[in-house]
Amino acid sequence: MTSTTRRGALLGAPALLAAAGMRSAKAQAWPGRQVRIVVGFAAGGANDIMARLIAGKLGERIPGTAFVVENRPGAGTLLAAEHVARAAPDGATFLYASTSTLITLLVNRGSGLDPVRDFAAVTMAQSSPLLMVSRPDFPARTLPELLALARQRPVTVSHPGTGGINHLAMALLMQRTGVEFTLVPYNGNQPSLTALVRGDIDVAHDSFFATKGLLANNSIRPIAVTSAQPSAVMPAVPTVATTVPGYEVLFWGGLMAPRAVPEPILDRMAAEVDAVLHLPDVMERVRSFGADPVGLGRAQYAKTIAEDWARWGTVVREIGLKGD
Repeated sequence: MTSTTRRGALLGAPALLAAAGMRSAKAQAWPGRQVRIVVGFAAGGANDIMARLIAGKLGERIPGTAFVVENRPGAGTLLAAEHVARAAPDGATFLYASTSTLITLLVNRGSGLDPVRDFAAVTMAQSSPLLMVSRPDFPARTLPELLALARQRPVTVSHPGTGGINHLAMALLMQRTGVEFTLVPYNGNQPSLTALVRGDIDVAHDSFFATKGLLANNSIRPIAVTSAQPSAVMPAVPTVATTVPGYEVLFWGGLMAPRAVPEPILDRMAAEVDAVLHLPDVMERVRSFGADPVGLGRAQYAKTIAEDWARWGTVVREIGLKGD
């Protein structure tokens, strides 16, 4: 190193140290003001309930800071994702993302958003399997019987909307088995399940959260769950993987942030949320709607996001699904 270069480096060192000190002080001072958790769905759904549960507990853990949930529904969570991606990377704005968020970005490539490139993973909050259900009088009681029936005659399967996780889970099942079903999209969980109970549809593909009331009064009957292992909520219901080895579809939800949020803030938020998820009353609440509290931490959550981005990207391309 020349004397001129060394002198320049020494002159620049105080500025670099000062900048690093400012970043460290800002991270240590976090949150210090209102923190928003943006949800891409209307109030009242599973994602909204989970975000509000976390926000309330974070407010108790960090006195003096208000954690608020902001609902920005629209375009299959795209509006919320775009809003958070453009937000200042100061730790004041987070996205309650889900598997649906990834699929929306895959289908709407025109947005230019990439969950791996444009967001920072914080932690996964919950994970739950999907559920295949039928009317009590439907002749196929198991997945093997359902596949055999669908090979003989058309079987209709409703789901809460084109491009959602329930739709792609069925597309993946058809790809893996070579069995064709007639998929019928509805505008939401309730219309889809109402059509099933009314007899318009043979089978519905939905979540435990949406179906638990109908299951409780025996209006519908479970056929299979999409987790690799039996669900703790429905241990007697067989998994799809029992019939289709390696098949697993989980609907997860968790926190993401704008990419440039400082690492110490991301680490703090991940640690606080993970602690919340291990509170007994939170665990009980999450499990009450058929999900498991997770709290994977940043690295494992980022890995899950990247794997699901690749897997669902393949399914979306193979079925030729595109946004409006």
